[in-house]
Amino acid sequence: MSELQDIAAAFRHSVKTAGETIVVPLQGLDRTGIAVVQANLLSPGKPALTGHGYGFELVEAEVGALGELCEEVHNARWVEQNPGFVSSYNELVRTRGAAAAIDPLQLCLPAGASYDGDTRLRWVEGRRWRSGEPVLLPDEWVASHNSDLPPGPRLITPITNGLGAGFDLEHAVAHGIMELLQRHGNVVRFRALDQGVVIDLDAVGDPMVAGLLDHLKQLGIVVTAKLAGTDFDITNLYVVGDDRGSPISPLQVTACGEAAHPDRNRALRKALLEFCGSRARKIGTHGELELLRTVMPADQMERQLAAVQLDHEEPRALSAMAEWLDMDAAGLRTRLESTVFSHTSTVAFSTLPDADSGQTISSAARLQLLLNRLAAEDLEPVVVVCSPPDDVVKAVKVVVPGLESETMSYGRIGWRGVQQLRARGDRLILDSPTGDARRVLLSPDDEARAGGPAWFDAAYADQLVGSLYPLYREPGCFAAQSFRQLREASHS
Repeated sequence: MSELQDIAAAFRHSVKTAGETIVVPLQGLDRTGIAVVQANLLSPGKPALTGHGYGFELVEAEVGALGELCEEVHNARWVEQNPGFVSSYNELVRTRGAAAAIDPLQLCLPAGASYDGDTRLRWVEGRRWRSGEPVLLPDEWVASHNSDLPPGPRLITPITNGLGAGFDLEHAVAHGIMELLQRHGNVVRFRALDQGVVIDLDAVGDPMVAGLLDHLKQLGIVVTAKLAGTDFDITNLYVVGDDRGSPISPLQVTACGEAAHPDRNRALRKALLEFCGSRARKIGTHGELELLRTVMPADQMERQLAAVQLDHEEPRALSAMAEWLDMDAAGLRTRLESTVFSHTSTVAFSTLPDADSGQTISSAARLQLLLNRLAAEDLEPVVVVCSPPDDVVKAVKVVVPGLESETMSYGRIGWRGVQQLRARGDRLILDSPTGDARRVLLSPDDEARAGGPAWFDAAYADQLVGSLYPLYREPGCFAAQSFRQLREASHS
């Protein structure tokens, strides 16, 4: 316990010069008994940065929240302090050589994006993790939020995926890789594209996890673990739950926890705890303000409300979450029945990959395992170390060219995504430019791997996602409630 308290203190110290840190326990917003903590950093004139953590003990949740906050703070600061330079990929190849920069066609571009090798982008420097060699990549992949970048056109919406923090680089990089593998593995297999593969929890090896599952059942929370995939021979699963008891907020019906880990029991533990954390987090981020005032001091509440900057929020996420907030649990449950709560097949937990086999291994050993799995498919991480060299906390942003990301939210898709959708005959992928379908941007070699040229039916994707968009993208703390208040004021 004292070690975790020391870690929390180190995380707090790491961000203290960036602004005011506010740490708020949120477990009072739920009835599971799992500790949930929200950590916010307020800096004058900037959008608030937020981290969430969860655990069986309060200090475990605080460590998670402050660690997540460290990732965001150091990443935002690094992007601000490293503006990079503008060039095109073709120009970089001509002047510096083919190995000098990552080809954007390897970075899972949005289908139909206005890009070719002469498109001018802003480039920053990362390092190939295995060799340590410097390599350039577009700053949009290093940033985590639109507000971190200078104004101007960009190819993608920056996301937090790939962030990691810890007290050694190996831990931080492994964390970032596992998060990338998690998103890669479920990008066309869950939420609106849920394949309904339910996991029979026949061999739960963690007694605390087994106890929590029993406790949730007694509360009337019907928990379901579902399989996203086993790409790279790693268990990638998620946990959802229909609250048939007494949810404090309808939003709790939409809670979800995700994880990808070489050890299937650790994947389940992480996803189940995140599911419980999501039940409180969603209320603490988007719930009714009067309810939040029961767990948050009034002065902190007002400061965070004052930090909301709606012009930095994604309009679609704002309006979609505002609509959810007007719905009851039955209405939200109906929206999820055919996807999130679907059950078309079953797989035994005991058959899922379990490379760690419950062993306690070092950060370096786990990272090596992950690197070997990636290398087997010719993938190599690029790492940007965002934290200052003298900081005891190491924060990174990891990018793995060739992995999939954000297909149903932002229309990004690479050759592996095309291959998966084609293999199951999904009509999202077309073999010819029919209607408004958008060309998938791939290198010639990757296009051949995918089975030939492909077009992504973005209109159909939007139709499938429809009113499920808040499962993909959520606005920041209190933004949806602030949006609702402004909307109501404009209509009065």
